[in-house]
Amino acid sequence: MMRNETNDRECIAVIGSMTQAMRAQKALASAAVRAKVIKADSFDETQGCAYAVSYPCAQEANVRSILQHAGVRVRSFSKGGWR
Repeated sequence: MMRNETNDRECIAVIGSMTQAMRAQKALASAAVRAKVIKADSFDETQGCAYAVSYPCAQEANVRSILQHAGVRVRSFSKGGWR
């Protein structure tokens, strides 16, 4: 069985603080988008630790829109690994 790359990949939105990452997760959950808060270890070690939310890459456009409307500032978006 072949993988559908868009559906099986996890993407990451690096947020910053744990509080803002949890706020992002809550906004996404209220829009029925599965997301989890993760520690973004390798984002930028000079600014300390950062937190991110991971979500299905198939939801990328929705996630960007939801977070923008929720007023959550995203430092960066990136493609993650396989689920």
